Amino acid sequence: MSLTPDELENHVKNIMFSKRIKYKAVILCEGDISSVKNVGLNPTMYRNLERKPDADFYKACLPRNMRKNNSPQFFNCGGRSDVIKVYCQLKTLHASNPKNSYLDINKLFAIIDLDIQKANIDNYLFQDTEEIFSNLYNELEINHNNIDSHIIFTTGLIHKEAYFLLPLFTDIFANYKNRLSYMNDEFSLKKIYTDIIEDIDKDKDLSANFDRVCNRINFSRLNCSTVGDLKNAFINQFHHGIDDRLIQTLFLIRKIKPYWEKISTRENIDAEKLREQLALEIAKFYANKDDDNFHITAILKSIYQQACR
Repeated sequence: MSLTPDELENHVKNIMFSKRIKYKAVILCEGDISSVKNVGLNPTMYRNLERKPDADFYKACLPRNMRKNNSPQFFNCGGRSDVIKVYCQLKTLHASNPKNSYLDINKLFAIIDLDIQKANIDNYLFQDTEEIFSNLYNELEINHNNIDSHIIFTTGLIHKEAYFLLPLFTDIFANYKNRLSYMNDEFSLKKIYTDIIEDIDKDKDLSANFDRVCNRINFSRLNCSTVGDLKNAFINQFHHGIDDRLIQTLFLIRKIKPYWEKISTRENIDAEKLREQLALEIAKFYANKDDDNFHITAILKSIYQQACR
């Protein structure tokens, strides 16, 4: 459920008046804020937001050299539309009361999921999320020539969770300290990929936004004549083996979060906590690899460099 106008204003003021953001980049992201929605004006409570998904994942992705005293501060802001509203409201309220704000407006950024539906953004260089995506990415690669012109970034795959289920994490899942399961059965990335492909024609959002979906993956040469043709094209390609590029293409158009949420363990551990720990393990991998071509690392480096100017 979206933030009410009162909740939005309260959230924005708590961020503005938090001393923790002074001289630092502020990065807004999607994620639960139920624990602070009704606390009133109390910026000190906002430290807990960086310990919640999704903020804790992005924070854990920071390369080592960005974890200094001026490390960016992350704030969960609810859903994607809420993040955009918080960003716009922060700019407005800061402009009306800059002396009482700890925010440096030139260090305000946001990271949001691409998703299937596009979201409009008022008074911004790009009018919607699809325009941001098209400018920020070239096929499946980050566009380094354009990245520093962005303040609001979209993920290069459909959801943040898509970065958790890439084939390169096969060993992490296989050797994880808790024995993982998927849909209460043996864990298998291949099974997850198969389900994601098989459900293509059941995805109402994909069908309703089919032209946008096809435009995103026009580089793939997959048959996009109909939803059924697209599904069969993925099936045929998948039968030749698990290919990283094919899976990333799939993750551009299919919502991954519902499948991620079917991962659990038969051990006595809460499934949600298990997935949070898994996400942080994956974030640690990204942080240590420090790959400029990985979408999230590239975004965080761009933000850090822009904030240090």
